[in-house]
Amino acid sequence: MIQDALSKKDTVSNQIISEKTPVDSSVIVKDIFNKIASTKLSYNTLNAKLKVDYETVDKSDAFSANLSIDKGNSIYIIVKGPLGVIGLKALINKDSVFLFYPLNKKLEKRPLSYLQTIIKIPLAYATLEDLIVGNPVFMEDANIASYKTDNNKLQIGLVGQLFKNLISLSEDNSKVLHLKLDDIDINKHRTCDITYYNHTPALQNQFPLNRDIAISSKSMFAIHIEVKEFAFNEPLKYSFVIPQPGKRR
Repeated sequence: MIQDALSKKDTVSNQIISEKTPVDSSVIVKDIFNKIASTKLSYNTLNAKLKVDYETVDKSDAFSANLSIDKGNSIYIIVKGPLGVIGLKALINKDSVFLFYPLNKKLEKRPLSYLQTIIKIPLAYATLEDLIVGNPVFMEDANIASYKTDNNKLQIGLVGQLFKNLISLSEDNSKVLHLKLDDIDINKHRTCDITYYNHTPALQNQFPLNRDIAISSKSMFAIHIEVKEFAFNEPLKYSFVIPQPGKRR
């Protein structure tokens, strides 16, 4: 499953830099960035129920999760295993990750960078929020290297500080469908393939109910997330208070 996701060579990704003329019109550049920006969901809170499947080289698992986002402040995640037993409560804020395991009352506090060791890509807090919601990521300080229309879908090649980013939009430019990230540092051999699909109207825009993320570096990691229920801009439904410190690792 991982290999299938990672072996889908994006020929457009290889062609887009070599075949297209570098963008030299400020009007076109502004229009393209406006098209990408217009796909972003602007919200204050999100409550959602998720089904999650993930796979690494030597492990795979599936679980359900309840999630609440207080945009710009905190992400609450409640992970449930078989029979609905809560196995983990996670609170993520701008600089820390709190992990509480109710079954053994164990609490761990990690820096936000801990997530990078799991997902294998550098994540700022805002990037994590965008990734969950389905917004384009790693566009900060990026320049347009190329663009083309393929089957009426706009594809934009960006070059940022960390990644080359190939973004594919829907025919009407209302949805981000795919992002292909390749590390600027070729010695890291790091790629990330993100697909958003099964969009539904939300907040006068489009919200993807499904997303597939496949990451390859020194190891491989693939995750599929399916949104079962969601509501924007309502009071936080799955927030909780982290208990007093107990065991820490």
